[in-house]
Amino acid sequence: MEILPSEILADIFSYEGLSDITRQVCQRWRRIALPIWLRRLPLLPSDPFKDTGMLDYLHDLSPHDRLFVRALDVTSRRDFDTSGGNLFHVDVADLPCVENVLLIQSLLSARITDLSMTDAGWTPHSLADILQTCLLTTQHLTHLQIALQKTESYTLPDLLECLLQLYRRDSGRLKSLTLDLSHSLAKDQWTAMAECIELQHFHLGLHRNSEPVLPEIFKLIFPRWNSLTSLYICQPRFLSAETLQCLYKSLPAPARLRELRLIFEACQASQYEQEFIEMIHATPNLQILEAHLDWTNRMMEHVAMTLVDLCELSITCSSVEFTCAGIQHMVWGQALVKVNMRTSGRIWGGFLEAVRKRSRRVKILVYGAMKWGGSVDEWE
Repeated sequence: MEILPSEILADIFSYEGLSDITRQVCQRWRRIALPIWLRRLPLLPSDPFKDTGMLDYLHDLSPHDRLFVRALDVTSRRDFDTSGGNLFHVDVADLPCVENVLLIQSLLSARITDLSMTDAGWTPHSLADILQTCLLTTQHLTHLQIALQKTESYTLPDLLECLLQLYRRDSGRLKSLTLDLSHSLAKDQWTAMAECIELQHFHLGLHRNSEPVLPEIFKLIFPRWNSLTSLYICQPRFLSAETLQCLYKSLPAPARLRELRLIFEACQASQYEQEFIEMIHATPNLQILEAHLDWTNRMMEHVAMTLVDLCELSITCSSVEFTCAGIQHMVWGQALVKVNMRTSGRIWGGFLEAVRKRSRRVKILVYGAMKWGGSVDEWE
């Protein structure tokens, strides 16, 4: 280890969790690992080191070291609950903890470009204060991730108002937006999002109890996103043909998409088969496709013929008539390295052999009896 160049050690320390350990070993490792560890600063409720102790820690760092901090992760810490009936319990941040987080934000100020937040462990008022401080102290954000799963509806308006201000302020700079929501958003929120014209990654995850996002909303936000390359929509409702049409008719540059993930409740593929095929032909440069829908052989054949650069394919097939004929008869691109297949029907006997004939490097994972939100019962 003594003779390894610093560049090699930095690559090793970049693996998840290693930088936190290696920065405490010796002075040389600390110099290498500290900038890696400081890329994303986690702030967790009731954690004595990462909250109440973090402020002193940052004060003791040289200004040069603080420059490496680019991301704040205001998240929750889940501990195993051995006494109660719940598997996990989440600590709730007390007032000193929240005050420390606000001071940390002020100390780092304009350096923060990436903010991740969850309402688990933080009160809605605390989150609103953190967002307001972000608006006051940062110059702009390029990445924003927020999960609102437990926030009560009567405390939501203040929080959403802060988000609205943030969208409007950073509309020309925001490149990645991740929303996991259990509440519906008002139209003014979507309208403000539509102004984020530099957006490259959009992730929308909706709780089962939330109201679905209607195609009219997609028609409102998609036309302004010329730079979008990654799109994730998780909506526990039946997929409609109109929703698929939005992807290839409302997006100004569907051919720019490299990653597309559609997680919907399965329904009869005949309701959207033609629209799905038209969407595939409008997005020929996809490298990752995940579609939890009801598939048909015709849909699979068009995926195989059109997506020559496809690296990873994840599908759900609940129909017993689906035989993976597209995999058997079509020549897949040599880029294909991974296939995930979920099925609640039978698996066609030649599926594995057919894929392996096309690519020796492909990794195949097949599992069955998969229900929405359920667990894997069978592995093969």
